[in-house]
Amino acid sequence: MDRREALAALGALVLAACGGTKSAPRAAPSAPPAAPLHLDPATDLAAAAGLVWLVDVRPRDVFAALDLIPAIGLLIPEKRLDAFAQRNGGVDLRRLPQLVVASYKEAQLVVARGAFDPGKLEKTFEDHAEIIDGRAQDKATAPSGAPAAPITRLWGTARGQREQIAIFGRDGLAIERGRFGPLRAAQAFAQGKLKRAKPALRDVPLARAAELVGDAPARAFAPGPFEGEWAGGLGGLLKASTAAAVAARPGATEGGKARVDVTLVLTGAWGADEAAPARLAAAFGRLADDPLGKLCGLHRPLSPAKTRGSDEALVLEVGLDALEIARGLRAATEATVEEIMAY
Repeated sequence: MDRREALAALGALVLAACGGTKSAPRAAPSAPPAAPLHLDPATDLAAAAGLVWLVDVRPRDVFAALDLIPAIGLLIPEKRLDAFAQRNGGVDLRRLPQLVVASYKEAQLVVARGAFDPGKLEKTFEDHAEIIDGRAQDKATAPSGAPAAPITRLWGTARGQREQIAIFGRDGLAIERGRFGPLRAAQAFAQGKLKRAKPALRDVPLARAAELVGDAPARAFAPGPFEGEWAGGLGGLLKASTAAAVAARPGATEGGKARVDVTLVLTGAWGADEAAPARLAAAFGRLADDPLGKLCGLHRPLSPAKTRGSDEALVLEVGLDALEIARGLRAATEATVEEIMAY
C-alpha cells in the first residue's frame, strides 16, 4: 500500500467512525418535566366550607419519636401496619410525611403525601371497590400555570358507599367517601385554581386557632359554632368558642415514662370573662375524673394542667403519660382501629 492508499484508508476509517460524511442525527428535544402541584402542606387541600373537624398528622415524625413506639404499638401493632402496607400498594403509614383526615357533613376526605406507585394505587382501589364506575385522567396545571402531570381519578362503590380516589403522580393521593365534592376542591387547590375559596387552616375561624396551637406532629381542629351536645362540652365553654384546636408533641421521658405534651386552644371573645381560665381548668378536672379520663391516665398527669386566657383565646397545657393514654384509647377504640386498618 502506497502513501496515497494509506491516507485514503485512514480517511475512510475516520469517516466511518464519525458516521460517514453525514452529520449524526440530533436527538429529539425532550419534553420539559411536569411542574409540581401544590401538595405541601396537605392541609391546604382540605376546603373550609362545610368542615366539621380535621386531623393533621405527620406519621413519619411520630414514629421517629422512639420513646413513643411502645405506646403506638399498643394501638397499632407493627404486624397490622405491615399488613396494611401489603394490602394497599406499599403505602406504609409509618413513612408518610403527612396524613390529613377531614370530615364534612356528608363526606370524608383523606389526603396523604409520600412516595407512591400510581399503578399500585389504582390496583388497590380496583381490588377494594365492589363497583368501578369510571376512570379519568384530568389535565392539570401547576399554580405557576405550567403543565403538570395528569391527575388520575377512579370512582365507584366500596362497602356500600360512594368512594373516589385522586392520584397526584407519585407525590400524593386523596380519597373521598360519601357525597362527592371535597375531592374536586382538593384538585383545584393543588392547581391553585380556587381564588375565592380558602383551605380550612387558612380561613376563619381555624386560621387563628392553628396559629395559636402551633406546629406539632399531631393536631386536631374543629370550627364553631358548637351546637347540640357539643355546646355543653368543657363546662359549656365550647358554646362560646369560635374554634377548638388540640396539639400533641413528644416530651422528655420522665422516670422511664414517655411523655406527651398536650395543648388545647379555644378561640373566642374571652376578654370579658375573667373566670374563663378557671372554668377550663375545672372542666379538665371533671374530664380527668370520669371513667374514660381515668382509663387514659388524665387524673395522673406527669405535669399539672395549666390554663391561661387572653382576649381571643383560652389555653390549657398538660403533660401526660403516653403509655397510659394508649392503654385507655385501646380499650375504648379497639373496634374503630380495627375498622380503620381493615382498608
